[in-house]
Amino acid sequence: SKRIMKIVHFVLSESFAGIEQHVDEVLTNFSSHKLVLICNESIASYFDKSINIYKVKNFGRRSFFGKYKLKKLIKEIGPDIIHTHGSKTSSIISSIKAKDYKHVATIHAVKKNKKMYEKADLIIGVSEKVLEGINHETVCINNWWDPKLKKLQNKNNKYALAIGRLEKIKGFDLLITSWKNVRTNLIIIGSGKEKNKLNELIQQNNLSEKVKIIDEVRREELLNYYQDASVLIISSRDEGGPRVALEALYLEIPVISTDVGHMSQILPKELLVEKNNQAALQNMLEKYVDNIHLYNQKGIFNFIEIEFSLEEKMKELNEAYDFLINLDIN
Repeated sequence: SKRIMKIVHFVLSESFAGIEQHVDEVLTNFSSHKLVLICNESIASYFDKSINIYKVKNFGRRSFFGKYKLKKLIKEIGPDIIHTHGSKTSSIISSIKAKDYKHVATIHAVKKNKKMYEKADLIIGVSEKVLEGINHETVCINNWWDPKLKKLQNKNNKYALAIGRLEKIKGFDLLITSWKNVRTNLIIIGSGKEKNKLNELIQQNNLSEKVKIIDEVRREELLNYYQDASVLIISSRDEGGPRVALEALYLEIPVISTDVGHMSQILPKELLVEKNNQAALQNMLEKYVDNIHLYNQKGIFNFIEIEFSLEEKMKELNEAYDFLINLDIN
């Protein structure tokens, strides 16, 4: 029988967002080994109650005292593997790592500087794109759709939908500017510092009748918006995932996207548009959005349901852990 390992996931963040939800779902759905979480006090209560959590005070990557206390805690736990998420936790573990455990780091977004990851024993990327330019032991384990999602019963094609933080990287400015000649209405769901700028852009382009930004939508309410969407649009300048595309496709809502993250593994060429290219995006939207019902994405929906399910990804993660532990033996 195989040895049950103890694996620590390590997160230090100001808010409970995409990465934290990813970790929460791993810890509540992974059963092959014993998983525990180290995270900062301020976000601990957002995680599922069934998770075994060790709380620490949030600290910076140069804090000597923070690292000292973390080192003590890790010694107490005695893990076989520490799994870090994002660059901060990865660089902290790289700087204090002991010989008695392995370090695996997940990269969740496209980063220019990947140095802090290269000390890890294994690097996981949520798409091939985030792993570009790394010369190291890597494995791609894509994001998955939210296992709590329920298939939609009756769909009403009322508007096009875009979802994400209102930040420059998401390309909502390009999306709004490209909407001039599209007849379908557009709803953008998200909050963030670009909100006022984007609302001004809607005004300038005389689109206030057609384009609306809706702030502060809770996860549970999101399904109501999916229910009424004819298409989901990803306009990002860059992306680790994007996970919302997986959710839409699982819910059988067609997707049009810039060529970011794992989208080229999913969509046919004609539904992918060059990123950061407003003219190309406008061209694509004018061609497809109003007629999206003519394009059958059934094959894509089925592919996503099977290949991007949580079960499938947990199998791949288990293989990655086993590979890591066997590195020395062979």
